[in-house]
Amino acid sequence: MCLTSLALTATADDTQMVVNLATNSTPATFTLTDIGKITFGESGLTVFTTDGTTTPYTYEEVRNIKFTDEPTGIGATTVGEEGMKAYYRNGFLGVDGWKGGDKATAAVYGVSGTTVLRVDDWDGTPIPTDGLAGGVYIFNVDNNTIKFTKQ
Repeated sequence: MCLTSLALTATADDTQMVVNLATNSTPATFTLTDIGKITFGESGLTVFTTDGTTTPYTYEEVRNIKFTDEPTGIGATTVGEEGMKAYYRNGFLGVDGWKGGDKATAAVYGVSGTTVLRVDDWDGTPIPTDGLAGGVYIFNVDNNTIKFTKQ
């Protein structure tokens, strides 16, 4: 279980893990800050809380596990210095208002926080996204960041 911090809108203080049971009985809810660890064995999983409580589940009795108030990523486009604004248009990434001759590092991150594309000494030339799989990404150049969806 890995949580990233990329200007996320929710914190572990208000995010909960909900274990929905196959019997449709009342789900078990755990606040992430109260979970010490979760172990997965051959026949089930066990949630260990920070107060010393252990709650075991067999895989057969768990319908699914969901997270409420899950961080959704970067919200609006941020406008950097001098009115520059990152964009995603027609399969290309770039920055409107980029000064010719300027250099920067341009990077694209997956929602898990991993770098999927990086251009050092980027000169403002639009970056094609045809090599990216469909999904949600974060594009960053200097202080200009956007979230975009590649179809």
